[in-house]
Amino acid sequence: MTKKILPIIICLLAVACSPITTPTPPQGYIEKEAREIEFTNAEIAYIGDDMGDEISDRWMLTLHSAMELDSEGNPIGPGSRVQILLNAPYNAKQEPNTSLLGGIYAAQNSSGNFSPGTFVNGYTHSVELPGKRVEVVEATFWAEVAEGATEMDIDLVDDGVVQIGGSGDHFTIEGVLVGHKCLKHNFFWSGKLEPTLYEESSVPNSTLANNLELTTLSKALIEDRGDYFGLKDRSYRSLLIFLAEEGVDIELGKPQGTGELLRIELLVPWEWDITQGGIPQGTYPMLTRNADTSIDRDAITPYHAIPGLPNRFSHPYWAGCWYVEMASGEWSNHYARIDGGEVVVEHTASGTKIHCTLKDSSAAAHTITATVEVATFTIL
Repeated sequence: MTKKILPIIICLLAVACSPITTPTPPQGYIEKEAREIEFTNAEIAYIGDDMGDEISDRWMLTLHSAMELDSEGNPIGPGSRVQILLNAPYNAKQEPNTSLLGGIYAAQNSSGNFSPGTFVNGYTHSVELPGKRVEVVEATFWAEVAEGATEMDIDLVDDGVVQIGGSGDHFTIEGVLVGHKCLKHNFFWSGKLEPTLYEESSVPNSTLANNLELTTLSKALIEDRGDYFGLKDRSYRSLLIFLAEEGVDIELGKPQGTGELLRIELLVPWEWDITQGGIPQGTYPMLTRNADTSIDRDAITPYHAIPGLPNRFSHPYWAGCWYVEMASGEWSNHYARIDGGEVVVEHTASGTKIHCTLKDSSAAAHTITATVEVATFTIL
């Protein structure tokens, strides 16, 4: 099949399916001529039944024109790209069987419709990352990359049809997509699809390259958070503790300024009063989170430390134990989620000594050590 007969194919496709309803253009809008793109590259990743409802399986299809890549893997324009999140028939074996991909896919008629034969409409959402908040584009969208540029000009797609035909040796993919910019995108691709398993892009939970010894932490804050996990059995009390350098302001419980700090959560006896004794003396080994990040209820007992909650990089969402280097009130790119180790608290004649021997969440864990002696705590 060649590009010359693409307009005919698209017309037949439009007749065979429900008509495409173009969004009402804004006042003064001048309609542009529909573009016709024959893509040269295709990738498809199997997500499976991520909703857990056994209604459909998701596949992430990406088509793009030939473009050079920069040192970080970003395509350099000029070029085009389309990403389509497909809802294909459910496969009980939960395996990437491309024979189930064939068919016609129309846009969702509602955000809760994940029936086979639909694609998920494009949308954006905000993600909190160290030192910044970014807008992430999800599901189905069309993108143009200008000549010499790497930034994508995004058009979120919420209408259209996509048809997939062929077999394991040769597939054809063609369709018409309509986005928020009121422009029809006609496209075609043919070739072999090599499915992969979909992996979410992620921000590292630790950026440490070596072991770390903290020698300049000099002040401390305690906040009594009571029954933080809501067990309602008075079996423990949760204490949030910040240990920080002089340049970090921790007095309000939201670290500001510049410098290093440790965020520590310890479980103590329910009867403990921080206004009288600060932190109970003892050894606090780090608990373990389950694969779904939860902690077993039976493990939530006094004299334990809480490991960091994955993928939460900002106040008030971050939780558990973390090391962070602050820069003008924001997270720098030097931080670590704490996954293991222990905290030892000792009462001395001059105050409280806190000795930390912690392990970060890297595959080959790095060790973070710190010994802090404080005469008094700031109590929030």
